[in-house]
This record gives sequence, C-alpha cells and structure tokens, in this order.
Amino acid sequence: MNVLLKSYSDTITHSFYVSHVFFYRKVREAAQALLLAELGRLGPKGRKALVDSWAQFLPSYSSADTLGFPPGTPQPSSQTLTVPSSQQGGSSQQTLSSGQQGSNGSAPGHQTEQPQHEDEDDDEEEGTEEYCVRKPWSVAELKRKQTTAVVLLGVIGAEFGQDVSDGSTRRRASEDQRRKSSVVEGFGIGNNNLARLTSLALTHLLLAAPSSRLPAHTPLRRAAIDLIGRGFTVWEPYLDVSKVLLGLLELCCEADKLMPSMTYGLPLTPAADSCRTARHALTLIATARPAAFITTMAREVARYNTLQQNAQALNVNLSNSVLHRAKPEILRGVELLIDKMQNEMADLLVEVVDIVLHCLDPGHLKVKGLTEVFPAICRFNQVSHCPSTRRIAVGAKNGQVALYELRSQKCQMIHAHGAAITANTFSPDGKYLSTYSCHENRLSFWQTSTGMFGLGNSQTRCIKSYSTAPIADVSRLNPMRLARLIWINNRTVSLMLADGSETRFNV
Repeated sequence: MNVLLKSYSDTITHSFYVSHVFFYRKVREAAQALLLAELGRLGPKGRKALVDSWAQFLPSYSSADTLGFPPGTPQPSSQTLTVPSSQQGGSSQQTLSSGQQGSNGSAPGHQTEQPQHEDEDDDEEEGTEEYCVRKPWSVAELKRKQTTAVVLLGVIGAEFGQDVSDGSTRRRASEDQRRKSSVVEGFGIGNNNLARLTSLALTHLLLAAPSSRLPAHTPLRRAAIDLIGRGFTVWEPYLDVSKVLLGLLELCCEADKLMPSMTYGLPLTPAADSCRTARHALTLIATARPAAFITTMAREVARYNTLQQNAQALNVNLSNSVLHRAKPEILRGVELLIDKMQNEMADLLVEVVDIVLHCLDPGHLKVKGLTEVFPAICRFNQVSHCPSTRRIAVGAKNGQVALYELRSQKCQMIHAHGAAITANTFSPDGKYLSTYSCHENRLSFWQTSTGMFGLGNSQTRCIKSYSTAPIADVSRLNPMRLARLIWINNRTVSLMLADGSETRFNV
C-alpha cells in the first residue's frame, strides 16, 4: 500500500497537474478523469486514510511564507520549515532543518502513524486501504512532499470535501449522510483547520509575486488556480474573496492577446494556459456563489470610483489597476450570470449595473443606447435607459430606484415603492419615469427637474400614483415576465401583465 500511495501521490497527481504545457486539453482531461476515478475507487475511508497520511506535510505559514523559499532568505541547508504535527489539522507544529536530521535520514519530531480505524468500521467496508508516507530525509524532499500534500489535499477537498445536493427532493434524506461524508474526508466542521491550511496554501500560490523559486506561470500555480475554482465553496470561509477574484482577473487581463491559441486549439504557452485556467476558475466561482461574486466586484468598483475621484490628489495611475485592465473579463462574467442565473441577478440588479457601467466605455453610451452597447442587462424590465437625457433607471428589490446621471457620473436613490420594483421605463422625451410594483399593486409617475442650464442637483418627485389590480398567483409566475411598461406617447403608458391584460395610465 505504501508503494501504491507513493505512485499515486508523486506520479499520478503530478502527471496531471504538473504536465507539460504543450499537452493537449483532452489528454489533461483524461488524466484528470483517471485521478478522480482512483480517488473514487478508494472510497470515503480510503480517502480519509490518504488525508491522514499527507496532512502532516501540509505547510503552515503566514501570508509572507512560500512553499519554497522566498527571495532573500537563507539557503535550504539552513532554512527551517514548519509543518503541522497533527494529521487532523491540529494547532501544534514541528520544524525541520537540514541540520536536524536523524542518523537514519528521517526528520526528528515526525512520527508517521498508521491511520487508526475502529475494528467495526474496518469490518463494514471491505478493501479499505491504509497508507504510510515515508519520512522526508532532506529539506528538498520535504518541499516536494509539501507540494504533493497541497495538490493532493486540494483535489480531495475540492472534489469530495463539500456537501453536494442532487436535488431538493433528496436533500433532507441525504443531509445526514452528506454531513458524515464531509467529515470523513477531513474537511468538515469538526476539522476546519485542514480546509483553512489548504485554502491558505492554494491562495498563496495564486497571489505570490513571481520569483526565481516560484515563477509566474508554473504548473503548480495553474493547479492551485484550478483547485480554487473547483472547491471554492469549501475554501470560501477562509479566503479573502476580493484578493482571489482580483488575482484571477490579473491573469485574464491579456486574454485578447492570448485568444488565438486558446480558441483554435494551438499549443498553449504557459501564460495562455494560466489565462484559460483562471478564466475557468472565475466561471466556476461566479456560478457557484453568484451573490458573493457580484457583491465583491461591486465593492471593488465603488473603491475604484472613490480613488478615481481623488486620483490627482493621491497621485494614483488607475490605468494600471486590475479593474481597469480586466473590464472585458468582468463583463464576460456578468453576462454569463445574467444568461444562466437571471433570477439571482434580479435581486442584485443595482450592484450589477454598477459593475456594468464601470466596464462600459462612456463614449459609447453617448451615441448608442444601452440595448446596443450591452443588451444582456436590458433583459430586465427594471432597467431603462433614456439616450436623450443620458439617464439610466434601475429598480431594486427593496423598492428603491437608482437613477444614474451619466453626464455627472452620479447616482440618486429614490424610495419609490414599499415592495420590489417589477418594471420601470422613461417616456420617449425623457421627462417622466414610470415605475410599477406588482407586490404593492401600484404604478407611479416621476418627474426630474434640474437647475437652470442643467446646473445644481436634480430633484425627482412623484407627480401621480395609481392603484392597480392584483396579479393572480403571482408567486407561481416567472418574476422576469410579470409585467412590462410601454409608453404609447409622451404622456400615456401601457401596463402589460403576464396574463395578457393591458391597462393604460395617463400622467
């Protein structure tokens, strides 16, 4: 079993994740399938034994440490490395240096123990395998084992360490079994230190500055990027989501230049492979946690806008920032979420529009409508653009309307309704804005006035409201198709409901 473990960990794992960059994608996918099939064959107890054997080599370090040795540190012969002494992610730690090895070449203080299982558990499952990892005899070997531990535990945590629901009908029936399985894999609630240490190692491989010991586009970095995306729901509680997303976007900034080799199946350069892997990880993160992705990006956009307003005073060049260079990739992620998770995006529509307006070229909205520049956002009836006045209105779930003044790059929040906004739209001449909430059964007209020559702050006030007939079985209908507002002329709007009825209202 020890021979199988060594072959499995040192050969199979690295043959997939540390493969040559010119391997074709299908070959790498086949290698991944073999790796996951082997892990699946081991079963929960076999994977638990694997975790127990390799958790002792998982590096424990602060954000300044590396899996290798950072620049400016002493040579490996005098460097002391820290690894957790507990196989279950305990808090105690042990150190190893090249000058502290025993006569038999083993590391003092590390006692390799066979995984302990109760006899009755062993009898219940046949074929349960136990593993014993040989102690490292040098610092170089310890580094190799640390690398193997990070990748191996990352794979197990990403693929088998999270609760997966096959459907709402089976959720309650399988809840206890999933919780038990999560703990068995070693990444459950009772052993969160293992997930924390693994997530720290993966995050460091993503964010560490390139150096001679850890170059920018090594296979190990690409493995960490892939595992962060695949197991994001496991690592998320221990991650700085903003740093992770910005780190992945940094790798995607040159996607346009690398697109030919990524699109036409040409041999991938290390940079192109990193870009492709980071893009895939972003997609996995966005679809697994859409709310976290949108709120985090909106917070970063707000921070960027604050810096932009004080760029001269702070002497900051924002053209080199990730949020500026990665605008196409951010729009790609938002468009993907709108296409696949429209209802979830409707709950965060103001944040989504904040991100979209940051990424779009302001000059395009001067000569084109929002439907031409970014049609995906116009699928929502709560979004309306008036090209003549250069304003955008966005209805929120809390009943407020965000009114964006593109000329002044300001946003005004209006408390329009006591329930979620179902639809809103500007009149053809841009003088009026109509809003409708089916949950409140009310339609309102708003007028915005500005000072002379457009100076001063704009003031938006409600000039008329109407009560509307309630929609039957509103909870059973698609919230994106409940109602539409269509202006017949500059003073009359038509409310078209999902049941086919139509009612006209005058300002």
